Amino acid sequence: MKEEKLIRFLNNRTTPEENREVTEWLAENGAEDRFIDMLRKTWEAEALPQVTESKQRQLLEQIHRATVKRQRQRPATRISRFFFTFGRMAASFLLVAFSAFYLHEAFVQKDTVEPLAVLPPTKIQKHTQAGEKLTLRLPDQSEVIVNSLSTITFYSDFGVRTREIELEGEAFFTVAPDKERPFEVKTGTVKTTALGTAFNAYAREEVVRISLTEGKVAVAREDEQLSLEPGEMASVQLNAHSALSKGTFDPMQTTLWKEGMIRFQSEPFGEILQSLENWYGVRFERSGDTNRKVTGLFKNESLDAILTGLSFSLGFDYEIDNKNVRIKF
Repeated sequence: MKEEKLIRFLNNRTTPEENREVTEWLAENGAEDRFIDMLRKTWEAEALPQVTESKQRQLLEQIHRATVKRQRQRPATRISRFFFTFGRMAASFLLVAFSAFYLHEAFVQKDTVEPLAVLPPTKIQKHTQAGEKLTLRLPDQSEVIVNSLSTITFYSDFGVRTREIELEGEAFFTVAPDKERPFEVKTGTVKTTALGTAFNAYAREEVVRISLTEGKVAVAREDEQLSLEPGEMASVQLNAHSALSKGTFDPMQTTLWKEGMIRFQSEPFGEILQSLENWYGVRFERSGDTNRKVTGLFKNESLDAILTGLSFSLGFDYEIDNKNVRIKF
């Protein structure tokens, strides 16, 4: 075992993998004696200052606290013998070990144990394919339903200090209350802040729409800010340099997607086909007039069933070939 790794271990600077490696090595027969011999030579070569008896007790206590979470206790008789034999260093094996560097740097100069280095949070990203939906339960017990062709991004420390999520696409958020940590959803340059509420966020092709169904949210973009009440929607066209605007929305129409329902209300057939592409993960080849408007409601229907219903009212033929669908009037 390298001395450098042991020193880092005693200064709480090792990774979890290195922690396991060191503790497994210390558990081997004879490892304790080899470690003590190595430290004895190191101590004699360093010529470090004398440590008082009161400091000795402090050292033992602090080393013990620094390592007890990773070790199993062994008899303390050898500890005192070893400590007072050398008069300037000690180690307690739980398995507890020590080093001259650790005693001098961590206590003689600083009197404190340096904390374990905190690894930076890792990014977590969830993406849905065409025709796929995803339901997530976040660490704070908030729930997110992610629509198809959407991506949400957050970090592994979500809920520890902040609750921040980035969204591309569409998702419905049911937010767990937490006054100390507001829930923030970023959609491009638009940020929605909530404490405990439910809302739908849509961000596709430079269009952002925040539709509130419960509670209250604040929607901000640069110097603009709007407060929404249930039934209100904030929207903006990002690439048109337009301002945030407030309006109303149809809650059923906006949130039906999360219940597996598709509703068309006087929509052009071409836009309906685009919605079906995203919903079912297919591609349409069409010819003829696609501007005719259609109204209909479908719940958990197959693509074939929906096209059959539409073909009766619009008078077209269709053919489904795996992920390709041909429409002909």
